[in-house]
Amino acid sequence: MMARHNTHFYFFSGKGGVGKTTMAAASALHYAASGKKTLIVTTDPASNLADVFEQPIGYNVVPITGISNLFAMELDPDKATSEYRERTIAPLKGLIPEESLAVVEEQLNSPCTAEIAAFERFTDFLQDLDYDVAIFDTAPTGHTLRLLELPGEWSMVIENAAKDGSAGQTCIGPAAALAESKEKFDRALAAMRDSKQTTFIFVLRPEATAIYETLRSISELTKLGIASQQLVVNGIYPKKACDNPFMLRRFYKQQEYLSQIKTSLALPTTLMELEANEVNGKESLQAIGKKLLEEPVKLAGYKIEISETAKASSIQKYARIAPAIEKLLIPNNGNRRTIFFAGKGGVGKTSVAAATALWIAGRGRRTLLLTTDPASHLAQILGQPISEKPARVGKKGNLWMACIDGPQAAKEYKAKVIAEVSQKYDKRRVAAIEEELNSPCTEEMATFEKFIEFASLKDYEVIVFDTAPTGHTLRLLKLPVEWSKQLEIKIYTTTDDTEMDRVTKARFKEVIEMMQDSERTTFSFVMYPENTPIEEASRAMEDLKTIGISTNMIVANLILPDDILTNTYLKQRKSMQLKYLEEMYQRFSAPIIQLPLLADDLIGKELLIRAGRMLYGVD
Repeated sequence: MMARHNTHFYFFSGKGGVGKTTMAAASALHYAASGKKTLIVTTDPASNLADVFEQPIGYNVVPITGISNLFAMELDPDKATSEYRERTIAPLKGLIPEESLAVVEEQLNSPCTAEIAAFERFTDFLQDLDYDVAIFDTAPTGHTLRLLELPGEWSMVIENAAKDGSAGQTCIGPAAALAESKEKFDRALAAMRDSKQTTFIFVLRPEATAIYETLRSISELTKLGIASQQLVVNGIYPKKACDNPFMLRRFYKQQEYLSQIKTSLALPTTLMELEANEVNGKESLQAIGKKLLEEPVKLAGYKIEISETAKASSIQKYARIAPAIEKLLIPNNGNRRTIFFAGKGGVGKTSVAAATALWIAGRGRRTLLLTTDPASHLAQILGQPISEKPARVGKKGNLWMACIDGPQAAKEYKAKVIAEVSQKYDKRRVAAIEEELNSPCTEEMATFEKFIEFASLKDYEVIVFDTAPTGHTLRLLKLPVEWSKQLEIKIYTTTDDTEMDRVTKARFKEVIEMMQDSERTTFSFVMYPENTPIEEASRAMEDLKTIGISTNMIVANLILPDDILTNTYLKQRKSMQLKYLEEMYQRFSAPIIQLPLLADDLIGKELLIRAGRMLYGVD
């Protein structure tokens, strides 16, 4: 079914913290002001759309106050899941035996139901809309790509399950009840592949890791048959603000990256300078929209300036180790220490996690640096390949690193389950289970099983987790609790349990207790001093409290050094930072550590070791 308004869809995607929400919101305001009925939807579980528009939004579509033609909605995974369960179960009541209905209800209580529910709600907006423009402010890239792959994957799962009427079950309910969903998924995928109807806009900063991620994302979208793509390069330093050696070094480095973008990405590209003040509220968003869509600076006509002579300003201020901080990082009383770094995308979690791991390893502790982020850049910043098998960083030393590879984890998880059930059930039932394991949500289950496996390791004195952006990290940390509850229900209310269930539940219990014990676990948020990262972290801290996890440390990143404030632009930005730093000290009880902005990006062991000393001090 075609959209009544021939709706044009715009997807804003990219690495966390690059300004996707700002660009999406500014574009929405622009289209609404031009007379187009416009809807902006966020699919990010840690959305800050309400903060940007300075008004409550929520799960239902609401008008934006004071702006004609503009409407917004935040896609809430929990509410989408509740609605999905009810829609799936309601038609079956009275039609199938109670015991069969109970099986369906148990399936729909699994955490993986949230994934199908959220993206089914997402696909509602890709068809039959009463809007001229629909803008999607998406989650950071790795999770967005996952979302976009799902309609095709679930469509195949439903189709395969429906071929066998007796085994027409999926892990999200009976295949027969999902036939309508399959049609919707197919229409959604067709809409995303239609270049006349859909445009994907990657927002990135002129940085090495952002360019790498964008290249990967472009390739993945092309594989999905999505060809209409554009770029917005955000956060470019104005030349007039770079009047000292430190800022000139950063300016010319950005220029080098712009040259790389022009050569290697080769897509229509708009350039946006970094504002002196925070972009918040409708007035500042309208100004951004004008620059983005009415008076755009295009990379094709931009004169790139390259300098080989810009010198880095050496700012090295190392304090003594603070005992209170040392206690949060170094194991004591024979305990292993587990350290989590979380926060909004783009705040520097990966760099801070790597700097911390190197600092701890440098103090003689056997340390594992592990990323749970599907779009992690550990391999790039440490300069060596990364895999699911821990590998030493460099030729010697006390640091190892590894990643959780979702597809590989899913493959291993399937093999383990099939091996166990093959010893217990007949071939027909094993085939049905194998079909169920082919669903996309198996990867989520497998990923957190791997997380549990790493968190249970005894081979290291310290494990440092570089996590995915906030919303997805909260989901990961809550999964052991949710699955532990479900396993307990299964084990104690049925006789159809397995030894694997009991072992898994015991491991979950151990890891849950570890995460809740501040003597063994340090939970740290990384943020830069602006409203959006502070608000997102604050909400996440409250959410973690509901599962018994306290925040022990905060890293305030990218603080402008006082000795580079040589012009009005830099002084305005520092004034803004000081205001939010004061707010952080008032709102948060955990100790706050500041890491200054450096002249070079934190790439390579030497710079990361230096950053670790700036953060935590020296002996």
